[in-house]
Amino acid sequence: MGKDLSFIFEKKPMQWGLRGDSYLWDEMQESCIGKSLDIDEYEIGKFVCDYFKKMTGKELTYNEEVYVERLAHGGMSSGFVSGAFWITKGIPLLIENLRKIKVGYPVITLCGSTRFKEEFIEVQKRLTLEKNIVISVGLFGHSGDKEVWDKMDEGTLSKTKEMLDDMHKRKIDMADSIYVINVDGYIGDSTRSEIEYAIKQGKEVIYLENENNREGR
Repeated sequence: MGKDLSFIFEKKPMQWGLRGDSYLWDEMQESCIGKSLDIDEYEIGKFVCDYFKKMTGKELTYNEEVYVERLAHGGMSSGFVSGAFWITKGIPLLIENLRKIKVGYPVITLCGSTRFKEEFIEVQKRLTLEKNIVISVGLFGHSGDKEVWDKMDEGTLSKTKEMLDDMHKRKIDMADSIYVINVDGYIGDSTRSEIEYAIKQGKEVIYLENENNREGR
């Protein structure tokens, strides 16, 4: 059976807004069974807005919090849905899920010490040939790219290094999983921070060494 629009709901948010949002998510998914994936980002947003209004009687706005009796299954905030959740997390995640389904290739971000430049290049080549979209580092600060350190000592938290660290977190956001290049088991502070961030974002974590040891979703 081919994929239909309901598949964009398969990957769910790590956190919900109010308790009723998860049930509304499931309702939306069920309503999309059998519908075509031939849809764009604008149409996803419109679909969510229209469905939200149809099911709650309210326009989808940031400050809207609506009680829907059929979504009440017990617990604090039971039955309430959050406009802020759907605008800031729900719709963006559905758009991201659609993009990944249409691309058809898993997206992997490489993490590890930039002292392992050769290993980065080798892993990137191998994973690409295995039909993955691979996102790597832009500069190898510990392998000769001195621009990283802003003319200061290697290892200094320069403005460029700080920018690259933050940029790599955004690269993790774009990926389905991260691949840690832990040569001889080495994982530095920056890489450990990236692993922790990836797990919090629900990404799968795969290691070069002990590849059967996987964490995250």
